[in-house]
Amino acid sequence: MCSRTNRGKSPKSRSLPGVFKANHFLHREKVENWTLQARDTVIVLVLGDPPKDITQCLSSVGSIPWAELRRIWNGGSSSSEGAVVGAWRNLVVPGPSSMATQLFEGKGHAAVYQKYRFAPGEELQQIILSYLKEKRTNPIELVVDVGCGSGQGTRFLAEHFKKVVGADISEAQIQEARDASSRPNLSYLVCPAEELPFEDGSVDLLTSFTAVHWFDIEKFMKEVNRVVKPRGCVAISTYTVDMSLHYGNCSEKLTQIFKETRDLIFKYSHSRVKHVLEDYKEIFEALPFQDKKRITDIFDKIPMTVAGVVGYFESVSPFQAYMKNEPEAAKTLLQETEKRFLDAMGVSSRETPLEFWVRHVCILGCKGP
Repeated sequence: MCSRTNRGKSPKSRSLPGVFKANHFLHREKVENWTLQARDTVIVLVLGDPPKDITQCLSSVGSIPWAELRRIWNGGSSSSEGAVVGAWRNLVVPGPSSMATQLFEGKGHAAVYQKYRFAPGEELQQIILSYLKEKRTNPIELVVDVGCGSGQGTRFLAEHFKKVVGADISEAQIQEARDASSRPNLSYLVCPAEELPFEDGSVDLLTSFTAVHWFDIEKFMKEVNRVVKPRGCVAISTYTVDMSLHYGNCSEKLTQIFKETRDLIFKYSHSRVKHVLEDYKEIFEALPFQDKKRITDIFDKIPMTVAGVVGYFESVSPFQAYMKNEPEAAKTLLQETEKRFLDAMGVSSRETPLEFWVRHVCILGCKGP
C-alpha cells in the first residue's frame, strides 16, 4: 500500500508515496475522536515504517477510544504515539476524496488472486468485441481497464487494441500484473478509480471487470464521463454467484458442495456485494450515457481444476475476511471442500480437470457526440 519512508521527517513534511495524498486518509489529529468497535479493522501509518494492521487489539473489546487502543498497541506505553501520523478504519479510505473499498491490498492475497482468478470467458469477450465493432467507426487508440487487479481482463484487451492501460489502487495487485505481462502495448499504473490520471475526452474504451461494485460509484461515473471521448465506449462486467461445476455424472453433487462452501464463506461478504446480487442494476442506472444496455444472461464454461476451484474460494474477499476472523476454521473449510470434491469425483489428484460454468452480467454504453 505504501513504501517505507525515511526517518527524521515530521508528519507535516512527510511525502506520501503512490496515490495517497494528504486528504486520502485521516490525519492523526482527526482520529483522536474515534471510538473503535470490535468489528472494526484498523491500519495505522507510522512514521518511518510500512502500515501496520492493529486489528487484533480490538478482538477482546466492545468499544474503545482511539487513545486507549494506541496505548494497548504500544504495550501499555504512550512513548511512541507521536509516530502515528495517520490511520485507515475498515479499509474504506475516507475524507474529501473517498475512494474504493480496498479489500485486495496484501501481497499474499494479490498472489492468490493472480494464480486463481479467471480471465473473461470467450462468450463475454465476443459480446464486448461485437459491440465495439457495431458502435465504433474510428480505430480504438487507448483502452483503460479500471480496477484491473492482477490483469486477467487487461491482458485480453491487449490482444486486440493498440494501447491498453490497467489501473488499480493496490500496489500489490499492480506488481502481480506487471510480473505476468510482457506485451509492449500494455502498461499498468497505481491510482484510484475515482481519480483517473487521463485527460478529458482521451479514452476510446473504458472497461472494468468484476470491480465497479467496490468503487465510489457516483464519483467513478463522473470520471467515466470526463475521460471517455465522444462516441467512446464503456464495458463494465461482473460474474455473478450463478456458478456450477461439471464433471462426468457427478456435476450435481459437485455443484451442491460448491454452493455449501460458498454460502459459508459469503457470510463474511461486504455489503457492496449487493450490487452483484442485483445484477449491477444500480450501476447500470448510474452510467451517464443515454445509449446503453445491460445483458444479464452471458454464460461461460471455463476449464479449471479442483485446485483451481479451491483457489478461487481462497481469492474472494469474503474468504480473506473469514481468514482474518477464524483462520483455522477457514483453512479447514478449504481442506474439507477439496476432499469432498475429490471423493465425489472418485479421483485423488487435485489437478483433475473439470468445467466451471458461470453467468456474467455486462453493461455496454456509448457516449454521445
